[in-house]
Amino acid sequence: MRRWFPDLALGVRLALGGGRTSWVRLALTGAGIGIGVAVLLSGASATSVLSERAARQAAAGPVTGESPSGDVLYASLWTTEYHGRSISGRFVHGSGPNAPVPPGTSRVPGDGEVLVSPAMAELLASPEGELLRERFPQEVVGTIGQAGLNAPNDLTFYAGDATVDAENAETTITAFGAAVEKRELDPVLSLLVMVGVVALLFPVLVFVGISTRLAGAERDRRLAALRLVGAGAQRVRRIAAGEALLGAFVGLAVGAALFFVVRQFVEHVELLGVSVFASDLTPSLPMAVLILVLVPVLAVVTSVVAMRRTVVEPLGVVRRTKPVRRVLWWRVVPIVLGAVALLTQAGAFGEAEVRGNGKIVIGGIILLLLGIPVLLPWVVERAVGRLRGGVPSWQLAIRRLQLESGTAARVVGGVAVVLAGGIALQSVMTSAQSDVIDRPTPEADKGVMVISLRGATPETIEQAVGLVGRSVGVERVHPLRNVSFKTGPQDYDSALVGTCEALRTRAPLPHCQDGDSFYVEHDQADGPGPLKPEPGRRVTLYGYAGGQEIVGPEWTIPAFTEVRAPAAERGLRQGGLLVTPSVVRDVPADFGNTNVLVKVDPERPDIAEHVRNALAPLTWRTYTYYDGEVEQTQRVKEFESIRQALMTGSLITLLLAGASLLVLALEQVRERRRPLAVLAASGVPRGALSRSLLWQNAVPLLLALVVALVVGGGLAVLLLRIISQPVVLDWSGIGVLTGSAALMVVLVTALSLPSLRRATGALGLRSE
Repeated sequence: MRRWFPDLALGVRLALGGGRTSWVRLALTGAGIGIGVAVLLSGASATSVLSERAARQAAAGPVTGESPSGDVLYASLWTTEYHGRSISGRFVHGSGPNAPVPPGTSRVPGDGEVLVSPAMAELLASPEGELLRERFPQEVVGTIGQAGLNAPNDLTFYAGDATVDAENAETTITAFGAAVEKRELDPVLSLLVMVGVVALLFPVLVFVGISTRLAGAERDRRLAALRLVGAGAQRVRRIAAGEALLGAFVGLAVGAALFFVVRQFVEHVELLGVSVFASDLTPSLPMAVLILVLVPVLAVVTSVVAMRRTVVEPLGVVRRTKPVRRVLWWRVVPIVLGAVALLTQAGAFGEAEVRGNGKIVIGGIILLLLGIPVLLPWVVERAVGRLRGGVPSWQLAIRRLQLESGTAARVVGGVAVVLAGGIALQSVMTSAQSDVIDRPTPEADKGVMVISLRGATPETIEQAVGLVGRSVGVERVHPLRNVSFKTGPQDYDSALVGTCEALRTRAPLPHCQDGDSFYVEHDQADGPGPLKPEPGRRVTLYGYAGGQEIVGPEWTIPAFTEVRAPAAERGLRQGGLLVTPSVVRDVPADFGNTNVLVKVDPERPDIAEHVRNALAPLTWRTYTYYDGEVEQTQRVKEFESIRQALMTGSLITLLLAGASLLVLALEQVRERRRPLAVLAASGVPRGALSRSLLWQNAVPLLLALVVALVVGGGLAVLLLRIISQPVVLDWSGIGVLTGSAALMVVLVTALSLPSLRRATGALGLRSE
């Protein structure tokens, strides 16, 4: 250990003692590693973001069901949509001055007042929110603070309403701070998260490793000279470790500074619907320590592994001889091991209960992705070694790749990892989307809005029908009543009550008049429905009041005509018992809830917003959904959140790939400035040199795309087998990813041209 410190110090001195060139090299290395460190710190903050959000959700959770000992807060939850964005909040009314105050607010809003989130206040004040203002005529008296929000872009509110009293309120809140029930994530979504985290963060580590080898040729020649003058192999490795450690520590400092600078503006940035508070974006202490240790260790390991030629063949390095051909067998080992690991988990995440091991899945994904940068140098070397002839720019590029293909392979290796991970991620997301949310809206349901009425009375039903009927773009309005009954202790069913015209919006009836009844087979795509009721059987009606089930009188199932609805006409359509009003004439109004079906002109702009605005006087008593946009289940919401987060991460990783490519391209030009200047002075046009630079980037990238397609496609197939989904690759997503990578190479080449112009000037011939 006593020998380590002098050798490490000598490595630092060599890295800094080369004048301006050394400082430029150190700056580029620090920039390359720093970008990766900033992304790693952002990824390490994910647990803090989730935990802080969960803590705020728990603090804002209403405590209900307890015997109140003082003033309470009556509340009714209400959600609405505006131009595809969800808005949720509560209409509240305090029973006294000491009523519980919602988190993030200083008081309970009075009647006719509303407290809104900052994002919603901005929306209401903007021209874009003109239609929304009709739904919120209350006076805005303040904004909700961070303690009451999940994210900066939340659209939420607390509105005061005196009609929300003990009789009409949905809940009676005695305090805030209810425990949030933890849910097990759906197996498909669990796998999606694992794939996303590995596919997005592993390439960052690859780029960090690549950045530690900037100016590798110069360093090899410098250390080879030390080896020739008598330095031992172990000492040369320690000196190389010192150089790598300096670059790693500079990169850590640059990355931390970049992270904290960007962190100040994160609340004002919304990527694909995702936003976070700056205070939440804090790396957890264990992850921060891991990054602090991992980056220097990765830098040292990468540097020492790359020292084989310098230690074994120092004279060959100095003379720039052609390197020994690479071998294949050990490069395919990670891919084989990763594939075997994933094959052992086939079908393990395809059922409601997870039977697989998440660690094995993550390990298999890492091994497969690791195989790409390990295999790519061999592929590039073998491919370019067989290329001959062509225009001068092509020959210059190919000859350069034949002499030194390792650097080019390392440059595009990180991009290939991003592409392979993106291909697998897109395919799994496409499969999960079809499994979770993709259901086409039947043609017959297009242009149909459904209005649910809370605590419906004949008066509110009549009011809703009148308000909607006078709205522009509304063609027909049909009230439909749902009467619930029990055929056994745990067997629940219901009957839909409406006029013949209203019932025909739910099913194709052959004939109908008041007094008729029909039975439509349930759509088995949503799972098995209730058993077909027997005509003449006595059943028990039931309803709900205050969250409690109320048992009602008995009712006799009427004789009905069976109707089989074509599969293409399912969707919002109702399966089960359909009856006309006279059949339930004797059923009390307390048993059943009423929906209003509204036929609208789907071609009219903002038709859904106009209908929702027409119902504004009923506020919390109504909820609408339109054109198949049924209320999202928790599974769909989780999928949307995961998809948005992964798409945001993919964008950030792709930007990291572009930035790293640019840094590496600039370093290659700087390292080769003297040969480039000699070529320019010998009469080679700068245009030919520019095209040569493009070919040097494009040829390895093309080979990297092939490897990424093979490995990424194979990874997608293995992952889809794990979740027992049909193998369908997302070719459109693959096309976008490959096109983005090609465009990125063109942009990187264009941005490196000014550096090339400076390198080919007369000053480039100078040698120190």
